Amino acid sequence: MIATRVARKATLSAVSAVALTAVALFTSGCTGFTDAVHSDTIPTTGAAIQGIVHGGRQPIVGAHVYLYAVGSGGYGAGATSLLNSSVVTNNPGFEGQDGSSNYYVITNGSGSFTITGDYPCTGNPLVYLLASGGNSIDSTGSTDANSATMLAAPLGACSSLSSGTTVTINEVTTAATAIALGQFFITSPTAAPTDNIGTSSTNSVGLTNAFATVNNLVNTSTGVAGATTSPLTGSGGSVTVAPETSKLNTIANILAACVNTTGTIGSPSTNCSNLFSYVKTASGTAPTDTLEAAVYMSLNPTSNNSGGSTTNLAALYTLGQTGTPPFAGVGTQPTDWTVGILYTDGTTSLLDPQNVAADASGNIWVVNHNSTTTGNLTELSPTGSPVLNVSTIGGTSMTALQPRNEAIDTNGNVWIAAATSPGGIFQYNTGTPGSSLVIADSKSPYGIAIDGSNNVFVTHESSSSTYTVYEFLGGNLVASTSEVQYPPYKVGGTTLQQPEYAAIDTSGNVWMTNGSSTSGLYNNIFQMSAFNGGTGGVCTVFPCNVASDSSLAETYTNVPSATGSIPTLNEAWGIAAGPSGVMWTPNTTGLTLTQMTSTTNGTDFGSATSLTAPSYVAVDGAGNVWVSNKSSSPGSVSEFFGTGTSLTTPALGAIMSPISGTTPFNVVGYSHVGIVQAQGITLDPSGNVWVANQTATTGGVFEIVGAGAPTVTPIALALKNGKVGALP
Repeated sequence: MIATRVARKATLSAVSAVALTAVALFTSGCTGFTDAVHSDTIPTTGAAIQGIVHGGRQPIVGAHVYLYAVGSGGYGAGATSLLNSSVVTNNPGFEGQDGSSNYYVITNGSGSFTITGDYPCTGNPLVYLLASGGNSIDSTGSTDANSATMLAAPLGACSSLSSGTTVTINEVTTAATAIALGQFFITSPTAAPTDNIGTSSTNSVGLTNAFATVNNLVNTSTGVAGATTSPLTGSGGSVTVAPETSKLNTIANILAACVNTTGTIGSPSTNCSNLFSYVKTASGTAPTDTLEAAVYMSLNPTSNNSGGSTTNLAALYTLGQTGTPPFAGVGTQPTDWTVGILYTDGTTSLLDPQNVAADASGNIWVVNHNSTTTGNLTELSPTGSPVLNVSTIGGTSMTALQPRNEAIDTNGNVWIAAATSPGGIFQYNTGTPGSSLVIADSKSPYGIAIDGSNNVFVTHESSSSTYTVYEFLGGNLVASTSEVQYPPYKVGGTTLQQPEYAAIDTSGNVWMTNGSSTSGLYNNIFQMSAFNGGTGGVCTVFPCNVASDSSLAETYTNVPSATGSIPTLNEAWGIAAGPSGVMWTPNTTGLTLTQMTSTTNGTDFGSATSLTAPSYVAVDGAGNVWVSNKSSSPGSVSEFFGTGTSLTTPALGAIMSPISGTTPFNVVGYSHVGIVQAQGITLDPSGNVWVANQTATTGGVFEIVGAGAPTVTPIALALKNGKVGALP
């Protein structure tokens, strides 16, 4: 941890000389979002930057301002100081070099600073500013009154800066940075955060998108909470951006209570000491500066400490009310520190969305199945800009089709199951934009899943006495329908009732849920092993009694080795794969979350205090499990430990989000007014959690910024690369 200012800067010094190489973010043809890292001509030196550093509403005199390039050799590591003697020499009277040989410029009597354009911009790295120390108490001097102050503002790609770039660094920009980029300040889920921003060499997209998301939380030019631009417009229409500004300001007020005091890292002020104590991890590690404290709040949003206390949340809120809070925060104590953004289009593109999926670039694909106004397929950029809005697919109106689900293959093509006659299975080809009907199907196609080899599996919700599962070999079948095995697999009898959703485990087994009560049978899980290729399969049903059907290419038999108690599966809808063959499904009526494998009948986690009408489920890059709660008001999502490894190393299935009946939380999950009738849920490479609001009035999708671990997307790509439940 950081003990002194010199030591703190040592942790920020160059661990790697390699800066993050700029990458193109989005698929061709995307509009409405500026590609912040692309430049045909990458400058070798940067542009001049002007700015001001504030503590609350007061200028910070004598703050040391550093310019850093993010690291690319690992999460939370390798940030490189870009300022040099040439740069600071051109700022006469306002320059310096710390004990770790990192150069900085100093804010003047009004808290302002200037960085000349002599710093290196080679490789076009993402860059950010840090402001350390300074005096916000007495504007007449430059005494370093509080060395525990550390504030931040991300700038974006080096090439995006110009001579007109102006920046405000304050507690709001710091809070937004910590929330959007918190996962990129830690080297692993078990590590404490530092002041370094870095990513793996394989997740530059996730970090770039997270930088861009900051602009949906705060205007870095003014330091004021709120989206820089709203509405966002693109070829897919117009989307309104509504961040939770009051909650962001509340976090900023908590930081300001420390910043606007006198003290040092070794001997912090009372407010700073309290802040660091209230946000320390469950293992007992405490931060030593305000940026680290903000990151702690982002990574541990209920602020439980080593003693398991639930009072720290209330104590933090009270700390933020010290004196006259500088920013307009919430009027009552929140139940957690997660901050969200609501994206809506009240006319066409985001009404009544049922499911969401993320592609490899972090774009979000939404299926809307409203049958009275419009049904469509919508693509949003990682920051919510409407890239695409398709109302007709395969020559048929999507309003008539009522699409239910989508899945994305490793080539980025989107597969859609449309349930209503004339129904069918469709594909939107993103390489050569256009859509095709793969197979016309009036038996209510519903669940859809794609494995790492781009084999596509589709289930049917039809109330027919025979239930069919389709398999499409090789993914893209637009050019050659001869590869389709149709209909290859039928499950007869009354055991498999109206399969709703499908997912594939890390061994290639296909799992389907029954969300129906047809014939009085509730919610079975049906699993097929070696489902493709006709080499013989296994089904597991709780209870498993599907009769063999000699007319099929495969024979399904019981699994005598299954162990464990039969789980309580009551209206199991969504299903998702975790690492090591684990599967997770929420029970909408049973109010539990069930974990299963191919050889165990399952274990139930959660209860009515931690789940309310849970419907859909997703697994993040740390293996943790996210569940959407459909009936809670305001809406919410619940998070569970999925691997037993985290900052707190709790037991498998332990609840991470708030639970009702526990002071001061007394809610189910991370609760947000912007979540309404939560259904589909997914994560992206930045660790953002996206939820579909299935309402035909307001609709929209809600993003809980940076709440999860960065995740390999799409799911088919994670399966292909062995990255399910692992960081990109």
